[in-house]
Amino acid sequence: MIKRIIFKRKNNYLLKYSLFLLLFIIILYVFSFYYFINKDYFVIPKFTDKYFVIPANKEGEVVDYLDKKSLNNIDEGVQDFEFKNTSEVDFTIQLYSNDTFENINIYLNNLLENKKEIIDHEDIFVFYKKTEIGTQYFITYKNYISKNNAFEACDLLTIVKSCIILNLHN
Repeated sequence: MIKRIIFKRKNNYLLKYSLFLLLFIIILYVFSFYYFINKDYFVIPKFTDKYFVIPANKEGEVVDYLDKKSLNNIDEGVQDFEFKNTSEVDFTIQLYSNDTFENINIYLNNLLENKKEIIDHEDIFVFYKKTEIGTQYFITYKNYISKNNAFEACDLLTIVKSCIILNLHN
């Protein structure tokens, strides 16, 4: 009988200490979770230095072509292509853009061949813009009066995954 009482007490103490330990671990876990979730993992300081430095003293070395712009000549194959006049175009949907005319021509031929049932050749605008760094060629679809009309047409258009609306007067 005494062994039973001692055994019960040991079980009772063991149960109490186990519950106390479990409660302590849960409280510790909740506290540490709250502490670490509200703490910044790392801080990136604001970059205030210059990105590059042009030295004032070049030590007598002459740097060539500092005042030159890019040469943007259109080659003979491009000159034979009839680009559309975009002065009347307000808003349009960009289908494709590239800096190589051959890629533009391939895309345009594939587009007109594969989608000839839903796209009229007159709705496609091919034009280019010259900049200091090169010539960028664009293929766009239809002329829209407003940006809202172009966005509404984007929702219905199945030939592009995401629409880019171009405002050619800006």
